[in-house]
Amino acid sequence: MSNITAFSEEEIKYLEKIYALVEDDDILVDILHHQSMSRLYSKKTLVLTIAPTQSCNFACTYCFEKWRQSGTLSDQTENAIINYIKHLKQTEGLENINLTWYGGEPLLQYKRVISLAKRIEQLGLNINENLLITNGYFFTPEIIKELVDAKITEIQITLDGFKEIHDIRRPLANGKGTFDTIIENLDNYYNSSFRDAFAIAIRVNIDNRNYKSFIDIYKWLNDRYKSKRLIVYPGVVVLDENDCNASTCLSRNAVTDIVLDLFTKYGIITEELYPDDVNIECMTRSPYSMLIGSQGEIYKCYEDLGNKELIVGNINDPKVWSKYELIAQYSVGIDHYNDPECRKCSYLPICRGGCPIRRFENVYKGRHNDCCTPFKGRIKDYIELYSEILNS
Repeated sequence: MSNITAFSEEEIKYLEKIYALVEDDDILVDILHHQSMSRLYSKKTLVLTIAPTQSCNFACTYCFEKWRQSGTLSDQTENAIINYIKHLKQTEGLENINLTWYGGEPLLQYKRVISLAKRIEQLGLNINENLLITNGYFFTPEIIKELVDAKITEIQITLDGFKEIHDIRRPLANGKGTFDTIIENLDNYYNSSFRDAFAIAIRVNIDNRNYKSFIDIYKWLNDRYKSKRLIVYPGVVVLDENDCNASTCLSRNAVTDIVLDLFTKYGIITEELYPDDVNIECMTRSPYSMLIGSQGEIYKCYEDLGNKELIVGNINDPKVWSKYELIAQYSVGIDHYNDPECRKCSYLPICRGGCPIRRFENVYKGRHNDCCTPFKGRIKDYIELYSEILNS
């Protein structure tokens, strides 16, 4: 305690209350672990992702959906989804739902999205999030009106830079460009009566070959649309053993360098600059959350979609869940609180364990993905930058 004599008794009590001061690290880790498990096994909130189709009109050069299946979500599967949510509300006390519409390209089946979204909205749950992930090609005035009526609140669209870059990386299946159509759709939206009906997030995928071009598209889009509900952010392609090599993807420290560089040189904040106290658990790890495919099959992660080996159940089956071994591996087997190295790490209280799929590969596939928090080893840089922003 000799190092904290400058603090008052009241300040010390506060630091102890928020676990900034602890006498036994193991007890703190157990407390944090218990809190994490309580969130994971809470039945009050359902994180539900629905992919009404795996079909897509794009042929993106880096698409990870190599397990594409044909087919679209049927009336039977729609009814099964509604009945399952009703069951959770009536028997498990479900109160909240976080919705994401995914694909393929979900707007290829936008009528199904509209139908399901309206029926879910009528169930009387708190819908904390209602996000549609689309390539933007069908984000037309006619469909926009229906999305507003269905209470969709957020839209994510990907633009990989300007036309000459984007059209190479994200062409149509027939090879033609898509940039002009997406910008025309955004122009029509921002010039319509529906302007700002959605929070629009435009993701720009970057790696160490093109991240500097992010600045130009960031400024161009913000100047063009001038909306407080527009967010342009980099989707950083990080270094992992599956899809990347050191010449293209970015290490954790390289990502931090970019984050700091974007602010110091251009005044652009793209990431949280300090650890927050909002602890969330990824859908992959929660045994009650799910991604439902077009045939009613259930997965635990976006990256699993279409891979028959990673199906953990089917919403049309009476029991719903089936592959409990994989569910357990995702929720318990990769728990970073059970990792001896993580338990000793001073960054554990602000770390969420990294991407569960990357941890799964490490534990069960023998890989060596870097799953550590971006703050690790660089927290001083982040805090100094945050302090600079506060004082500017």
